[in-house]
Amino acid sequence: MSIPVLMYHHVLPKSGFIASSVDEFEKQIKFLAENGYKTLTSQEFLEYKKGNLKTKKAIFITFDDGWRDNFVYAYPILKKYNLKATCFLVTEWVEKASNKKSEFKPLFHNEAKKEVQVNPASVILNWEEIEKMRNVFDFHSHTHSHRDFYFGNEYSWDEEFSLSKEILKTRLGINSAHLCWPRGKYDKNLIKLAKNYYEILYTTKRGINLPDNNLDEIKRIAVKKDEKWLKKQIFIFSNNLLGKIYSKVKPE
Repeated sequence: MSIPVLMYHHVLPKSGFIASSVDEFEKQIKFLAENGYKTLTSQEFLEYKKGNLKTKKAIFITFDDGWRDNFVYAYPILKKYNLKATCFLVTEWVEKASNKKSEFKPLFHNEAKKEVQVNPASVILNWEEIEKMRNVFDFHSHTHSHRDFYFGNEYSWDEEFSLSKEILKTRLGINSAHLCWPRGKYDKNLIKLAKNYYEILYTTKRGINLPDNNLDEIKRIAVKKDEKWLKKQIFIFSNNLLGKIYSKVKPE
C-alpha cells in the first residue's frame, strides 16, 4: 500500500491559490485524526521508503516555503489533534525574517511573495516561531533562496544546498537529509548534484510512494478543497493501481 504525501503552502482565513482556509484545514485534520490516520515524521517516512518501517493507514503532511501563517493557523490545529507535519524552509527568507520583528500579515500567495522582498518578517516564519513549532513540525530544506534571489545575491546550486544545510544545522541542530525542489523544477543532473547533500528529494508531481528505496522523486498531492476531496485523494493514492492510473491521467 502506498503512503500519500500531502503538500500544503498556506493556511489562511479564506482559501485561494495554493491556500487552504482555516475551516477547510481543520476539517481535513479532524478527518485524519478521527479516522485513525498516523501522520509520519520525516524520519519515519524515510524509513518507510527504505522498506524499514511497516505501517498501515499512514499519511505524510508537508508544507512548502515556511510561511508565517503556518505558525498562526496550521500549527495550533495540528497540535490540537496531535498530528505531525514537516515544513521545507527557504533559509535565506527565514534569516531575513528573523532580523526584524513585524506584525503578521495573512496574505495570499502572490501578495506574500511580494511582501517577502520588502518586509519578510510579516509573512515568513522566524527562528523563534520555528523553535516553538518543533513539537509538531520537522523542518528541512527548500534551498537557501528558492532561486528567487530577492536580496541581491545569486547562488549556485551547490551554494543553495550547502548554505541551507549549514543554516539548518546551526539554527536547529539538524543535518537535513530531505530536500524539496523550488517550484518542483529539476533535471537528472540536478538530482545527481543534490544527492551529494541529501538522501531524499521531493517533487510537486502526483503519484504513489512505495517502500521501494527509490528516494529521488517523492510524489505529493497538492491539497485543495475540503475533507471530502481529501478523503477521495487518500483513497486513490493509497491504492497502488488506482494511484498509478490517476497520476498518468492527471499528473499534477
